[in-house]
Amino acid sequence: TAKVLDALGLTYRVPNPGAGCCGALHTHAGLHDAAVAMARSVIAAMPGDAPVVVNSAGCGAALKDYGHLLGTPAAERFAARVFDIHEFIAPRLADLDLEPLDRTVILQDPCHLRHVQRAHQAVRTVLAGAVRVVELDDDGLCCGAGGSYSSLQPELAGAIRERKLAAIARAGDAMVASANPGCSAHLSAAGVEVRHPIDLLAEALR
Repeated sequence: TAKVLDALGLTYRVPNPGAGCCGALHTHAGLHDAAVAMARSVIAAMPGDAPVVVNSAGCGAALKDYGHLLGTPAAERFAARVFDIHEFIAPRLADLDLEPLDRTVILQDPCHLRHVQRAHQAVRTVLAGAVRVVELDDDGLCCGAGGSYSSLQPELAGAIRERKLAAIARAGDAMVASANPGCSAHLSAAGVEVRHPIDLLAEALR
């Protein structure tokens, strides 16, 4: 992500100390008070009005929901600053000098990117000049990771993953591109080679 932002000529900084976890997994697990405390810490660690660019679909969805989670104007203002890295980069692609990779990747849409943020089309825009993209035929069904779901319900999560693995097999023999660490870890545990789309874009930079 840093390499791509550098190539775009954009300056950036990381959050101030104390940002910590976004609280997404705590929200999933029903630990509301802990999630609220984490959200307040994150907001306090990123003052100002600069865009907040996130390269994890689950975290980005959580940050965009801070207005609802905290119910304050300050939280709503913060949430409005949050962008998934792909939706942030997509309008700026003309400023990148790319040399397409001789590589085919199968695109897996994380639920938090496709169904919550609705930013999954930006991933396709970002990858179009970097690799050959193959779509799955399962219409964005869950991979089974589901935040903490894969830990709490391993048998069901495994069954859901088997359905996703079958869709991947139908798509061909290629690595998978996924923009969420939970999905990546869950699929990698089943032997799938997974890369983040932004890693592939960075690799295609001249």
